[in-house]
Amino acid sequence: MKTVVKILTALITLILLVCLTACEFNYSGATATMKNEPTPTERHSIQPTCVLVIQAGDKTLYAGLENNPSAEALKEKLSPAPITVDMDEYSGLEKIGDLPWELPTNDREITTDPGDIVLYQGNKIAIYYGKNTWSFTRLAKISNITREELLEVLTDDEIQVTFSLEWSE
Repeated sequence: MKTVVKILTALITLILLVCLTACEFNYSGATATMKNEPTPTERHSIQPTCVLVIQAGDKTLYAGLENNPSAEALKEKLSPAPITVDMDEYSGLEKIGDLPWELPTNDREITTDPGDIVLYQGNKIAIYYGKNTWSFTRLAKISNITREELLEVLTDDEIQVTFSLEWSE
């Protein structure tokens, strides 16, 4: 009987040691968490995230870039320096302005929503605050913004807007 108790005690001790070496304890919350340190290879594979920054007057908006060749080309063009675009009111739906260069198009029929940033004719950029269905290339999207909030930022019929990039991990 004493032998069985010693074997069970040794077995339980072994199990506890295995569990403790696989976990670290967070004593403040009394919960165990698995160690999840990235390896050196994994640390180098973390890709930074790029966000489109839109500056209009003293207001700044941030847009997530689309995953398409046009948005990639926009990133390449903006990487060395920001650009400032003179934008005009168009049809109560959007502000539109000429880019200093052409971008590849990936047009398809879409319906815009407030916050959509689209490429038009390969050399024009538009920030939509209304709905429009047309053949465009979507470049980016300002999330969680209403028409009214966009109109507060894009106040005048003619406005200068600076586009730049911001990187984060």
